[in-house]
Amino acid sequence: MKRKTKHLPPRKLSLLGDFTGKRWLKIALRTLHIFSVVGVGGAILFNVPFSQWVWYWYAAVVTGVLMAAIDALSNFLWLVQIRGIVIFLKLGLLMLLGGSMLVNHLVLICIIVMSAVISHAPGDIRYYSVVHRRRINSFHDIKG
Repeated sequence: MKRKTKHLPPRKLSLLGDFTGKRWLKIALRTLHIFSVVGVGGAILFNVPFSQWVWYWYAAVVTGVLMAAIDALSNFLWLVQIRGIVIFLKLGLLMLLGGSMLVNHLVLICIIVMSAVISHAPGDIRYYSVVHRRRINSFHDIKG
């Protein structure tokens, strides 16, 4: 005997949701972000004075914040998932740049490793919610 399930309308737990051009906006921001991070990384590796690469740093921070804002405002779950938390850690690390070369090198290495690991990690890691203590893909998974 089939059990009838009551389907509730999806809760709107985002401010942005999907909008026309969102994918292309994210691609454009990610492209600018990669370009700026390459500029920061090259400057750090070749010991260029901070004053000569500060604009790359600004661009990396601004594009990173904009990408994080789009993700967070499109899906509030992103804020408690590992993929979102790692982004906030990377943004925090970016704030440490500009001081000693040793710190700059260590920060650069940490950001690159974190970026590579989280972008290629399995979904069970990326979508793991530290609040729910399990993988959560959407708000429909919260009670499941």
